[in-house]
Amino acid sequence: MSLRPTRRSFLTGAGTAATVGLAGCTGLLGSGNDTVKLLDFNYVYPDGIFETIEEEAGVTVELQSSDSSARSLSLLRSGRSDHDVVALGNYAVSPAIQEGHIQPLNLDDLPGYDGVFDFVKKDYFTEDGQVYAAPRSFGQTPLAVNTDAVSADDVSSLSVLFDEAYDGMIGHRDDARLQVLYERAANGKTPLNPTSADQVDFADTRDNLRRHVELSGSLWNSGGDSEQLLRSGQVAVEPVWNYLIYTMGQDDFPIERVYPEEGTKAWFLQFCVRDGAENPDAAHRFIQSWYDGVGYQSLVEPSHIAVPHESVFEQEGADRAEYGLDEPERFIYEDPKPRSLVEQYTETWNEAKQAAEG
Repeated sequence: MSLRPTRRSFLTGAGTAATVGLAGCTGLLGSGNDTVKLLDFNYVYPDGIFETIEEEAGVTVELQSSDSSARSLSLLRSGRSDHDVVALGNYAVSPAIQEGHIQPLNLDDLPGYDGVFDFVKKDYFTEDGQVYAAPRSFGQTPLAVNTDAVSADDVSSLSVLFDEAYDGMIGHRDDARLQVLYERAANGKTPLNPTSADQVDFADTRDNLRRHVELSGSLWNSGGDSEQLLRSGQVAVEPVWNYLIYTMGQDDFPIERVYPEEGTKAWFLQFCVRDGAENPDAAHRFIQSWYDGVGYQSLVEPSHIAVPHESVFEQEGADRAEYGLDEPERFIYEDPKPRSLVEQYTETWNEAKQAAEG
């Protein structure tokens, strides 16, 4: 099966990818045994794509929008998710498996899984020989440099985020897990992804993060915020999503992408089937449709976000270098970690922000 709708059919049905509240899920195209309840980010699905899926794969999709993988995992943990398919970041898959929130995939019903790039098929997506996650999309956050304010030739390392020479020009996401990851990478700490508190010097981490906040022009919480900070000149150097750098460059904004020497933070999201899903068969058909063309039409073509699948780069002719996928070894990742350690990261980050403001 190959999903190759016409441009006309692709654009029909405006408004179907509606965002609904986290308290419940509103049917978008109907109901029945071929209906898939999906928990994912709203921006992933352009207008008309659900009609394409229904016509080509025989699956009706009900989308409930989530704003983060952490939020989606929280819904699973609280028992407030009745979804068939849940999109989870790589760091969230392992706890979802261990806590029994998602079920193994039937790879016989997902022939497209074979075409997924091996480097995103993480070992921690598998337990007892069974695969629990099908990679949906791949992204990266290189350093974005406003070349009107800073020479990109002078920026080569994540240490710029802690460098007084860039006082007031640094931006970064207000996220404890990511802040600690960058702090450890910039300072050459090992392991990069600790699995226990005794591997972390929290006092040193707090001091480094305090200095980072003091040097920051601003922190942000969304891609739109990060873009606005760059465009307004409030910040000149920050790690941001690659597709934003691409988009701003297309607008002739003076921006350059820098892959830091320590490694570029990468992320990928996975389709998972919830344990106890009402329609697992339809869920698998939905995921297969993603690999058959829906993923390309949803993310690659309109948003320049990679789908790590051979069909995108062999059949569609996309250039791996445009997405950094020609050198997958350049990336660093946030690996799963114990819930208690995440809580300590959050406490340390909050203390660092408070100290900087005081």
